[in-house]
Amino acid sequence: MWTWAERTADHATRLAGLDAARGAGAALHFFVYDLQKIVVLIAVVAFVMALVRGALPLARLRRGIEGRRGRLLGYPAAAAFGALTPFCSCSSVPIFLGFVQARFPIGVAFAFLITSPLVNEIAVALMAAIFGWKLALAYTAAGIGLGIAGGLALTLLRADRWLIPGAVAPLDEGLEEPPRGWPARLRDAAGTSLSILRTIAPWLLVALALGAGLHGFVPAGFFEDWLAGTAAWTVPLATLAGFPLYVSANATVPLLEAFVTKGVPLGTALAFLLSAVGVSLPELVMLRGVMTVRLLVAFSAIVLAGTTIIGWLFNALP
Repeated sequence: MWTWAERTADHATRLAGLDAARGAGAALHFFVYDLQKIVVLIAVVAFVMALVRGALPLARLRRGIEGRRGRLLGYPAAAAFGALTPFCSCSSVPIFLGFVQARFPIGVAFAFLITSPLVNEIAVALMAAIFGWKLALAYTAAGIGLGIAGGLALTLLRADRWLIPGAVAPLDEGLEEPPRGWPARLRDAAGTSLSILRTIAPWLLVALALGAGLHGFVPAGFFEDWLAGTAAWTVPLATLAGFPLYVSANATVPLLEAFVTKGVPLGTALAFLLSAVGVSLPELVMLRGVMTVRLLVAFSAIVLAGTTIIGWLFNALP
């Protein structure tokens, strides 16, 4: 799907006279490739979500989810949807923004945001091939469980009060409008898409620059020697070590195998990689356009605490 973006990134790296496999060349390739991919994702998802908002009775759906029974069903539904979307943490942000703009309950939106980068069908299939289906299913359950628990925790914290004022539409804006013709809907959707792009563009560029630097200049084996112990404290250390990085779930499974082969306990390696996948500095920089620092800290703390607990549980497995 992204072959054209790969070609453009290859061309940019060649024009710069750099090697795309390492250092500055790898950083430039990452930046150019992900810039194209994420801009297209943001534009398309925002456009589609705006059309959906205009075509579906989202106010009714939202009110249904806001009830106690509906909300309890909303968390697992959002987490399951996240598990079916093969996105990294940054690529999940546009869909999360669509949920927030439609004013779905904040905890339900976060259940998607937490689960989406952690679990997808490709990563699960790779894990099953390498470690077996029992471990793959346990990993899937852990990721979805973390999404649900994180969404519930952020609901209890009333996290919607920590969204930046004006970053989302008023509660009923665009949700109860009378039917409109397709030309007007398409114009409105295009305007919404461009507005979201303008809002997060500065943060997106900073996020991609951070991700590119980490991708190009942090060696893959940099943390391995730190994590080979069996003491309980190595799991939270692994979680904190993985936090600044930016990788996709699909890339983590081969890394997980390499870590375990080098003697790193499975749970410790999993905590390191889940923290890198589940929350990253580039993602937080992108989210800063719509969230206060307090909400970013709460979101990060919940994900990092959850990955630490998952690491301990996997280390306790026979």
